[in-house]
Amino acid sequence: MTRILCLCALGLMACNKVPYTGRKQVNVVPGIIMNAAGKQSYAATLSEVSVMTTGDDHQTLTRVGKRISKVANEPKFDWQYSLIDDPTVNAWCLPGGYIGFYSGILPTLKNESGMAFVMGHEVGHAIAKHGAERMSQQIGVIGGLTVIQAWVDGKSKLTPEQKTVLFGALGLGAEVGVLLPFSRMHESEADVIGMMYMAEAGYPPEEAQQVWVRMGALGGEKPPVFLSTHPSEKQRIENLKKWLPQAKKKYARAKLPGDVTGDRW
Repeated sequence: MTRILCLCALGLMACNKVPYTGRKQVNVVPGIIMNAAGKQSYAATLSEVSVMTTGDDHQTLTRVGKRISKVANEPKFDWQYSLIDDPTVNAWCLPGGYIGFYSGILPTLKNESGMAFVMGHEVGHAIAKHGAERMSQQIGVIGGLTVIQAWVDGKSKLTPEQKTVLFGALGLGAEVGVLLPFSRMHESEADVIGMMYMAEAGYPPEEAQQVWVRMGALGGEKPPVFLSTHPSEKQRIENLKKWLPQAKKKYARAKLPGDVTGDRW
């Protein structure tokens, strides 16, 4: 009975709700571990790149970061913002609030509002604990495959070669059927959270869709959607349209003075 009560308590502690979407998730990796890992990864990454600590772009990133982190309202995060001098079109927020933007993404962001959306998107991943959820899923998949393997070893008459094929197929099935769809869901959720955060911070939410229009215009080789960890730009835009009316209401209450959509990059 004690063991059952402990498992129930652990299950309750591991249950979370994603902001705005309300989706329930199960995370078995404590936040303190994720935040510590984020801090360590942040320091290691910055030690290997050139960080821009002065100039208008750095100031804009810091200003936008402070506005987004304020509405994200996570006091346990050690919010930090770094602009990395690198042509890569990318940005990220590690668990714990450690944010990195590459200078190569700025032309695609185009303006401060575009930066606010991508900032909100990346912060949304961290606030929604998507990293911990992915780790929890992987732990579950590995555990499930281990149980199946034990059963096959004890009960079946498969040859070693047949077992290799079987577990290769099971691993691929778990990746395509479980882990990748969750990853695409995480991206869609982060888009919604990002648009809501930018609106609450005073940036026009319509710019979120324009960011994905510009991202789509970059082109490049892409895998089929069902084998991709990210939804297509078209799917992202359609998803954002559904949430736009709610975001507009938040923006109407928080609209910033001045021009935040004029071309900056």
